[in-house]
Amino acid sequence: MKKNLVYGLLLLSTLSVSLNSCRTDEMLTGTEQTQKEKIAFFERFEKEKSLSKNAGSSNYAIPFGNSMLAYFSNYPEKKTELENKYGTVDLRVSSQDMDLENGRKLLMFPMLTDGKVTAVIGGVINAERDFLYFDVYKEGHPDRDYLIQTFQQHYNSLSLGRTIDVGEVVIIVKKPALTKPDPWDEDPGDGGHDMGGGPGDYGGGGGGASSGNSGTSDPCGKAEAHNDDAKEIVEDSAVSVQKAAITMTIKTDTNEKSFSFGKDKDGKYQTTAVKTGTGGNSVGVVATSGSITIQGGAHTHTAGLYSSFSAGDFYAFQQANASNSSFIYYYVFGADNSTYVFNITNPTNFANFASNYPVATYFDTTTGGWNIDSSIGLDFNISMQQFINGGKTDDEAFALASALIMNKYKMGLSLSKRDNMTGKFKSLFVKENHTFINAGGTPIVLLSYSETTDCNL
Repeated sequence: MKKNLVYGLLLLSTLSVSLNSCRTDEMLTGTEQTQKEKIAFFERFEKEKSLSKNAGSSNYAIPFGNSMLAYFSNYPEKKTELENKYGTVDLRVSSQDMDLENGRKLLMFPMLTDGKVTAVIGGVINAERDFLYFDVYKEGHPDRDYLIQTFQQHYNSLSLGRTIDVGEVVIIVKKPALTKPDPWDEDPGDGGHDMGGGPGDYGGGGGGASSGNSGTSDPCGKAEAHNDDAKEIVEDSAVSVQKAAITMTIKTDTNEKSFSFGKDKDGKYQTTAVKTGTGGNSVGVVATSGSITIQGGAHTHTAGLYSSFSAGDFYAFQQANASNSSFIYYYVFGADNSTYVFNITNPTNFANFASNYPVATYFDTTTGGWNIDSSIGLDFNISMQQFINGGKTDDEAFALASALIMNKYKMGLSLSKRDNMTGKFKSLFVKENHTFINAGGTPIVLLSYSETTDCNL
């Protein structure tokens, strides 16, 4: 993307939501784990919360949502079954977490079909944090219609321009008055969808779809493992030779260059031939080969381009991964001697990226960047300008703005930059800060952005 962005201005938004009560009946098919361990998402969240590292995101929507995403990554047929019957779960909007008896917590998410709330799903985690139970409100339940209507108020306010989608939205609901027997018991049997802790799901052991060599469903764990792999790959003799070949004249090149890499039948890294773009800066990347099992690719950004990945690179990477699931590493070498790499932290979200954010709507073919009229383009440009105003260089601000949108829009990606001294890759994380003020009786949310060392995927 050329360095000719037109920066937008995002000032404020209003939030005003409240609703009522909860209990669910209709559910998914359950899976019982015989070995109980703490569910990793909750264990890590509560540890960070106790150390005040997660003060900006204290609502339990984070571990509840991550657990659901991880489950659907392991069992995609359950995701399809749920969406076909009820709609898509919006993990950006939730109730507050509520304390139940015996140390349990309850939280709910809305489910949408064609932009309308059609159902509500609730989750309960036990006191030991080794048992998670999700359930969908059954039609005819006295709370169901009221909850749907109240969650819908949030989306109605978005369409009327009363508020800007700020990522995570918390809807305050009343604590349910549970009857006996407790509907949120820990033995739902044939009527519940339970996620026990332990190896294979959320206990920190194996299982789960993985990008790189990480067997964890924890996105932060994936990012860390991928960074180690990325260093090893780029320092491999065959890969480093080809890197030198495409970056030798990078400061004077007028077109991008690329190559792909993978392992041969003997398990050694080999590369494809160098490919040079024509008729402009862009260059394609080879996703499959008959002689090697391709695991990723790399390309250059010449002088005059931002050093980090452009909006077009997001879509190019997704297309390569869609045609070859082993294509999970994607590098960009900047003319300023920088190296960035993409990391797939949630394979399911990444697989759905292009359909959730279609290129025709979100990509600007004129600038090669995000469409400024789209939500992603707006957030990207505003955050980038804020970082520049705060003293970051254009290239630094561009990379941080990318890190923001990847997390905010649940793209299943993180971004890492290589330290030229140590050769290690370090993930970039950005925190979106919400400052609530009262302007003449109107609640207003002021947005600002800050770089953080805490993983907030």
